[in-house]
Amino acid sequence: MLNINKYNTIIFDLDGTLVDSVPELAVALNHALQVLEFATVEEALVRSWVGNGSVKLVERALEHGANNTRENVSRLHQQFLLSYEAVLSQKCVLYPGVKSLLTHLQQQEKTLVLLTNKPIQFVPELLIKMGVAHLFALVLGGDSLAQKKPHPLPLFHIMETLNVNSSQCLMVGDSRSDIVCAQQAGVNSVALLQGYNQGIDLATLEPTYVFDTIESFGKILTSNI
Repeated sequence: MLNINKYNTIIFDLDGTLVDSVPELAVALNHALQVLEFATVEEALVRSWVGNGSVKLVERALEHGANNTRENVSRLHQQFLLSYEAVLSQKCVLYPGVKSLLTHLQQQEKTLVLLTNKPIQFVPELLIKMGVAHLFALVLGGDSLAQKKPHPLPLFHIMETLNVNSSQCLMVGDSRSDIVCAQQAGVNSVALLQGYNQGIDLATLEPTYVFDTIESFGKILTSNI
């Protein structure tokens, strides 16, 4: 049974956890592919590729088209960043219940952290446009530190920065990267089945808690505070 009172620091993933960003990621990726004259891909494929950062996303697109060379990855990644900046937050939406959940947690004096593998250059603007930037005490992107999820370094950094220990933290995410990152840092985790799990049954990874959606998580959480 989840008892949110034992945690004072709640760490959220972004894509697939708080926001559905696949539609605009797919637009940006396909624009970049077109610019470099590679074959475009279906949005459904992009949905299955998201979760390990932008470099891995373009690698998977190139693997799909049998064009995966180091040079092509570098070229496509550079173009993808330009294409994504042009469409940022145009098609991205918060999942139902996210803003009310984050607001409620802040009102309960929980410290909220955003930990994403998305390049940090895109994160502040996206949070502002989604209307939730003011709710986070700390925001880290995939290139903010020397390592990103699933490496535990980001969580260790968060704990050191906020002067909290692992038992006070709860990691909420939708992918293997989130769950493994939490486990390696000794932090309890919430696995959400709604997002970008790349076909993995997250329950088999033995997260601390499993919920279908962030909305269902929020309903249980707020009822227990």
